Parts: sequence; structure tokens; C-alpha cells
Amino acid sequence: MIKIIKLFLPSFSSFRGVWTEIENTSVSRERFIDFLKVIGLMMIIFNTFYLIRFTDSYGEYLIYNLSFDDSLTTTYTWFTVGMTLFFFSVGFTNKIAWYANVGRDGSQWKFLTDRVNALLGPVIVWISVVTLILNVYSKTYTLPLFFTSQDDGVVPLTEFIMWPLWLVSIYLVVVIFSPLTLLLHKTNPYLTLSMFIITTVAIDTFDFSLAFSYLKLINYLIFWLTIHQLGYFFADGKIFTYKLSFFTSLSVLTFGYLFYKFNSSSDFMSLSSYRLITISNEDPPTIYYLVAAIGLASLFLLLRRPIEKFLENNLIWNLFSFFHANIFTLFLWHMFVLFYIYVLGIDYVFYFIILIFFAIIFGDYERSVFKLSSNLIRRVNPLQPWPGPLKAKLSYSNFSLAWVSSILILIGIFQVTLGGIGLSGFFTLRNLYFLSGNTFEAFIKIATGLLLLNLTIRRVDLKNIVLIISAGFQVVILLSRNILFNEISQFELYFSLGLIIFFLYIAFINRNYKTKTSV
Repeated sequence: MIKIIKLFLPSFSSFRGVWTEIENTSVSRERFIDFLKVIGLMMIIFNTFYLIRFTDSYGEYLIYNLSFDDSLTTTYTWFTVGMTLFFFSVGFTNKIAWYANVGRDGSQWKFLTDRVNALLGPVIVWISVVTLILNVYSKTYTLPLFFTSQDDGVVPLTEFIMWPLWLVSIYLVVVIFSPLTLLLHKTNPYLTLSMFIITTVAIDTFDFSLAFSYLKLINYLIFWLTIHQLGYFFADGKIFTYKLSFFTSLSVLTFGYLFYKFNSSSDFMSLSSYRLITISNEDPPTIYYLVAAIGLASLFLLLRRPIEKFLENNLIWNLFSFFHANIFTLFLWHMFVLFYIYVLGIDYVFYFIILIFFAIIFGDYERSVFKLSSNLIRRVNPLQPWPGPLKAKLSYSNFSLAWVSSILILIGIFQVTLGGIGLSGFFTLRNLYFLSGNTFEAFIKIATGLLLLNLTIRRVDLKNIVLIISAGFQVVILLSRNILFNEISQFELYFSLGLIIFFLYIAFINRNYKTKTSV
């Protein structure tokens, strides 16, 4: 128990020791990819600082976005779609991680376990601390539980602070679908990428009726899988077959198209809306966001050689590596820090200083991940032919369990994203499309998924008992929902019952964990 508690405590020793780790491992890393990851998330952080403003007008708390009112600022958002660069780098890393796991011992399910664990470390710490701070602070001081946005919409405080979890949710989605997208890329990479792009454009272009408007949400999946797929092309070297003139032309055409549409139409063109307006280019991603994403990726690929030359300087590279070892922690905390600067009346000048302070305290998990990823990158040279394992053992039981567990974590994170950190009550029910839930259910799902990912796979001796407990958790969710609200959708009912049957099947019936060996 003490060891578990210590995991959630700040660790300054980890912060001090990261410099030694950087010196030992940084030579083996793909510097351009680390650069894209850092720059991408820093773009998001800076955009929040630069674009978001709060005002208090006679007790009414207003939140607004500068890019909605100024044409120059709107144009600026086209060149700072940082999530594009981040998920491009994630595509590269996921392919490396997949072949590192399969090439090592053929255990495909370990890919999901390692990727999800690497992400959830800093996320769980962040959710726990933010939940504690907001609930304690709200009992002592008055908080603006709601903001009024520019189009007179209502933005809950918790939804605003939980905004970074949208990126976490998308990250989980691309990881969950990585085994499939890697297979598609290996089979026919150009056809796969083309179909993703065509599907994104078609869904955004087609004018669905109100009853089928939810189909637009498919672009959350298809769009980010498209960007993620581009990272595969970098990982296996296919992208290096194109000349610099190709990326130059692509950059000119994409940004030229955006400038043309901006001056010839009345369409909403800001690409950083932060869910503050009903019209959005990110929620879900539109053609404009796709064009800007391709343009920005092309621009950085055009500048790849100068960037790599720039990063050859040891001092600069160590500095970037240091930011890389803490960048996700900085990203998670940046909305929370911005809010409290406003609440406490602190000058905006101190924003980044306070943000770095939070990274020093709460970055222990991510710095541990940095060490792991350094070793992972060293294991497989991305620019060489991929190692093909002689024997790839696929445990259907373990892989399906890892996949279902990842889905469970995703749903839990998604429920927390909707503002579920208990500020309005741990049992307050929130609805979105066919999903509903509360903080209590979200935390159970996340805890269950993490237990199943780690204990049932790494500790086979605990597998059955954890599976039985997990089935019991789903029963508790169903009973609590029925007692408190007498309300549960058919989807949620069948989903929970399916999980219960699945867990008990693996625990009691599927005793022989069959493996298939392929060459």
C-alpha cells in the first residue's frame, strides 16, 4: 500500500536525474520526431495562453477566443495546429513500439499494455490532483462553475479544465486501432492513406439530415488515423523518397487554398475554437483542418534537414530532450494553470513559470516513460528494414483482454472529459449521444481497465480473481445506475452485460490460453 501511495507523490529526485538519462540515451533517438512532439504540444500550450481570455462582468464570467475577432489571428491558427505534429510523431512511435514488441518475443498484446501504461501514468496523477484541488477549493472559495462563451453558450468549468483529455482520448483511439492500421499499411500503404483522406472529405462534405448528424463524429476517428498513418510513412522511410519540391508545392497549395477560402467565403476559418462556439473545425475535424494539417506537416518535412542540423548541437538537443521528458505533463496542466491565474488575479507574465513548476512536481511518471521510450527507440532502427520475428505467438485471450481493457479506459477517460471530476457531485449523470455516466462510473472503468491491463497479463496468478472483481464492478455500475436514476440506455446495458460475460468466460472457461504460431 505504501508503495502505491508513493507512486502518486511528487519526486524531485526524478527531475534531477533526468539530465543523466538524457546524456545516456539521446544519441539513439530520432531527433526530428522528438522535435515534432515537443513543438506540437508547445503550439497548443502557447495558443491557449495567447488566444483565451476571461472577464468578469457584474458577476457573469465570460470566456472568449481572440481568433474569432481578428483576421490575422485566425490566419495564425492555420500554422499552429499542433495536434497534427503530435499525432504524426505518435504514428512513428507506435510503429516502432509494435515492431519492438513483436520482434522481441512476438507478444502483440504487450504493445497495447506498454502504450496505454506510458500514457496513463501522468494522466491518472493529473486527474487525481485536479479532482482533489477543485473539490477542496470549491468548499472554501466561490468558483465560477460556468462560463458564458462568445455565442452565449454555457461552458462548464470542469469541461474547460478537462479539455486536454480530448487529446488523451484520441491518443487511446489511435493506439487501440494501431494493430489494424499497421496491417493495412503493410498490405497497401498508399491505398489505405488515400481511403482515409477520401472518407474524411466525404463525411465533412455530405450534408446529413438531423437524424444522422452524429455520423459526422466518425471523422474524429478517420481524421486522426490519417495523420497517425503519415507517421508510418516516416518510420519506414517511404516519405524520404519524395523530393523537397513536392513538400514545397504541397505547402503552397494547402495554405494558398485556405487564404483563397478565407477571402472568398464567409465560412468559419479559425482552427482553435476550444469548443467555445457551435461552429467548429476541430469538433469534429473538417476539410479546412485536414488541409491545414497536411500543409503544416509538409512545411516541417520541407525543413527537416535544417531542423536536424540545428538539433545536432548538444546543448540545444539536451534542452529539447529535457522538454520532451516533461512535455506531456506541461500539456495536461496548462488549462488548469491558466484558469487559476485568472481566479487568483496573477499576472499572465508568470504563466509559464508556474507551469514549469507543476512539471517539476508532477512529471515523475512521464520522466519514467522517457527512459522507457529511449530504450525502445534504441531497440529498433527506424530507417532500416523491419525485423521479422521467426515466431510470432498470438494469445487470443491476452490480446482480446488487453484490447477490451483499453476500450474500457477510453470510455472512462471520455466520461471524465465531459466534466466528470466530481465538482457537481460524483453521481451527477451527464449525457452525450448514446453514452452517459458520472465521475463514480468513470473512475471504476479506468481502474478496472488498468488492473486488467497490468495484473492479469503481468501477474497470471492474479488473473482469475481480478477478472471476477472486474465483473463485479460492472454489476455495481448497473445497480447504482438503476437505484439512483432508474435510467440506463440499451447500449450501456448490453455493453456492461457483455463485459460481465466476457470477463467470466476468460476466468472460468477459457483456461487453455491458445496460441497461434506464424512465420
